[in-house]
Amino acid sequence: MPDDLDPSRPDEASRQSALLERVEQLETALRSRPAIEQAKGMIMMMQRCDDEQAFRVLIAVSQSCNRKLREVATEIVAALPADEPLPPDITAALDTEVRRLRAAGRGAVDS
Repeated sequence: MPDDLDPSRPDEASRQSALLERVEQLETALRSRPAIEQAKGMIMMMQRCDDEQAFRVLIAVSQSCNRKLREVATEIVAALPADEPLPPDITAALDTEVRRLRAAGRGAVDS
């Protein structure tokens, strides 16, 4: 159990604050999940890879761009169906990760 949720902590206000923060984090994760799943699906379709590989691509793009995963996923979900360009940093990182995926021979197929 994380220290911030340890029931033996004497400071009840601190424990309650930690619990509220944890609830906020979980709610954010739940709201972000659909966009992440949609972005994974788009990458899977475009690159003919499985969901684990697509998720790794998203994570790598997120880290490369120094952006939250949900932000990258939201950008992809908004731009691709509308045939709009992605932000340059995401485009460059996505291109790099797709090249890595192809080079690794993990089932990606050239378009």
